[in-house]
Amino acid sequence: MHLVWYEFAKLFCRRSVLVLFVLFSIINLAKIYSEWDAYSFLADGGGERSWHTVYWQLYDQYQGPITPEKVQQLLATWQPLAQATADMTASTATDDANSLTGNLYSDRNLLEKYFVDPMQYCYEYGDRAASVAEKARQNAEAAAQAGALYQQRESAALYQIYAGRTVSDFAYTEMANYYLNYDFSLVLVLLLGLYGVAGTFVEERETQMDRLLLTNPNGGSRTVLAKLMAASGFLLLVTMWFSLLDLAGFGAAFGTLEGLDLPVYAIPSFAEAPVDLSVLQFAVLAAALRSVGLWALGMAWLAVSLRGRNALIPLVANFALTAVLVIGGASAAYSHFVWAKALDPYSLLAGRPLLAQTEFLDIGGFPVLSWQAALAISLVAGLVIAAAIYLLSPRNTYCPIRRLR
Repeated sequence: MHLVWYEFAKLFCRRSVLVLFVLFSIINLAKIYSEWDAYSFLADGGGERSWHTVYWQLYDQYQGPITPEKVQQLLATWQPLAQATADMTASTATDDANSLTGNLYSDRNLLEKYFVDPMQYCYEYGDRAASVAEKARQNAEAAAQAGALYQQRESAALYQIYAGRTVSDFAYTEMANYYLNYDFSLVLVLLLGLYGVAGTFVEERETQMDRLLLTNPNGGSRTVLAKLMAASGFLLLVTMWFSLLDLAGFGAAFGTLEGLDLPVYAIPSFAEAPVDLSVLQFAVLAAALRSVGLWALGMAWLAVSLRGRNALIPLVANFALTAVLVIGGASAAYSHFVWAKALDPYSLLAGRPLLAQTEFLDIGGFPVLSWQAALAISLVAGLVIAAAIYLLSPRNTYCPIRRLR
């Protein structure tokens, strides 16, 4: 364990790595704030008639369980505004004393975007999910009669996923939506992980320290194993840090963590998510998948580094390998080439291409969700590469001199 800690310190405690860690963290937080400032309509200041102020005043009336009384109350407020502005002849004055925000059009838009449309989506989602489940049940019965075993199993699995799904509560989901669709930190994770581990074996080869290590009882395979464990710990630290930083950054920028306890399919872009988890649980799962994806990719980086003769060649080769996987994964992200996504560790890193859609792979006649298949494939691939690095690494030649009697 002392050897593992020493190797981890060599990776993480380098001045350049620490500087990049701090710099990338600041850049990430600045990017998150820019998302809030550029895209949220609630980032309009704290005036008495700003959308931000009016929204949170109204929010207390409508948050929580969706009831007929709340729906009727919301419609009683919104429908007169919709009728008054339907023919676009209403006053455009911004100081209307009878409006919430100073303008009738602004009132209507605020209510539609942040209350009417989200509540309607939540209210109707149960019926949409029930329709999908019923269709899956009918398909399963038809497949059973036709003797199509795989189609029957797939439809039955689809029924189990969608049956009973409802969104019974209304809450603020804008922060959760932007948080779950945020990908910029992925670029920083890839760059930092690549820079951190790409030269793991090369530095010792450049100084010929690798030869000297082979004469030590802890050299050779023990050192290689320690390097593998230290690199794994470094990659896990990188992904966990930026996952936590993303959540903290969005919570700070938007000023709230509301909506994290809602089902993830309460976010429209995740209506077809194959998991029945809350937004927070979904974020934890996405972070775990990102860790596995980066770890599998990191093992490939180490394999390239193992045979490198100088620091530049493995860095360039690993950057090219990463670019190919990223381009391939991004191209197949929303295509029907499910196997292409499952075989590419970038899909686990991005997370959303696998977790925002319900897709199955036929493995031995059984339907397996694409994210589960991708997780298993990346774990196996990473373990195989790590085992190959360990087994193919030079063994030490240490031979203690026996004391003569």
